[in-house]
Amino acid sequence: MYKLTYKKSALKALQKMPKTKALKMHQELTNMAQAPYTYEGDWKPMKGQPFWRLRQGSYRAICRIDNGELVVLVLKIGTRGDVYK
Repeated sequence: MYKLTYKKSALKALQKMPKTKALKMHQELTNMAQAPYTYEGDWKPMKGQPFWRLRQGSYRAICRIDNGELVVLVLKIGTRGDVYK
């Protein structure tokens, strides 16, 4: 089981989301952190980068997995058009 942590800007973006969507995103991230490499949701590595992305409706979360410390760090949360910039 990995610890889920948020970068300050990702947490701020999560708080700005509609409440129901934010709760759903947080729940999906929490579920994924239980076993990030075997999670069966819409979670996959990003091509050519050391990051992973979780898709929840029209929102995306960009994460980095630290195997040494067993941490999943949420770097960015936003809509598809904004999160990849």
